[in-house]
Amino acid sequence: MAQIVSIIGITHNPFMPRLFKQPRRPPGCDKVIERIEMMRKKLDDAKPDVLIAIGNDHLHQFFMDNMPAFMIGKMEQYDGTFHDEIREFGLPSCKLAGDPELSDAIMEGAFDRGVDFAYSNELTIDHSIIVPMLFVRPEMDIPIVPILTNCIAPPMPRPKRFYEVGKAIRAAIDGLSTNKRIGILVSGHLSLEIGGPKQFERHLTDPNFDAAAVGWIVNGDIHSAAEGCTPEKLMKAGNMTTGYLNFLMMMGVANATKPSYAEGLDAGFPAIPFFSWDTA
Repeated sequence: MAQIVSIIGITHNPFMPRLFKQPRRPPGCDKVIERIEMMRKKLDDAKPDVLIAIGNDHLHQFFMDNMPAFMIGKMEQYDGTFHDEIREFGLPSCKLAGDPELSDAIMEGAFDRGVDFAYSNELTIDHSIIVPMLFVRPEMDIPIVPILTNCIAPPMPRPKRFYEVGKAIRAAIDGLSTNKRIGILVSGHLSLEIGGPKQFERHLTDPNFDAAAVGWIVNGDIHSAAEGCTPEKLMKAGNMTTGYLNFLMMMGVANATKPSYAEGLDAGFPAIPFFSWDTA
């Protein structure tokens, strides 16, 4: 029987890898690096055979003319990082091994549970998966099953649907006959502004939303999360706060259980999310 040995939720902010290397980085960076190292150790201790990496495409692979709500990759190997991310953020290009057998099994299991994934055999992944991997597994030596959500291009799936899809993923994994140890790596945001007037303000974008958003996960309160994550409320908190919806899928994978660690870190700029379940 398959076993989920770790669940980690973390930022995919593409500015951070370069920021961390600067000799005169903001003082709050040390706190962020400390938490990242903690998450890296948690994953290393869990010793997963494969990672289900949940993120979202940023209009690189898909655009408004073809935007799947939820999509799974099923390839032997994935190219990572698009040219503009290399140019603008200094992210490395990379290749990550896949696990198409597990991709197929999760997709089939989700079909049986009312979730119809789109799928791709020609998928390039962007910073929503590359940056978390750089943080918690920079060796890039664990095969991945990438799952991409549409949490940025309206119309988007409803908040509760993210949770339901996460529950279906968990049920599909629990029903597998394989003995693989499976880690779940999810990336998203708390309140965040990109390209708007609040982007470079050196404080939390919306501390009230951040506190509530962490609390929903700690309490497994999907009903309050669904009410608090309407498009209007998310946009009010910051124009890219919709990235938080990925964490509702994470809640579903975790069966709404209490995490072993949950924090919206105030490091002097928009809050940095850190969540983990040490399921083993």
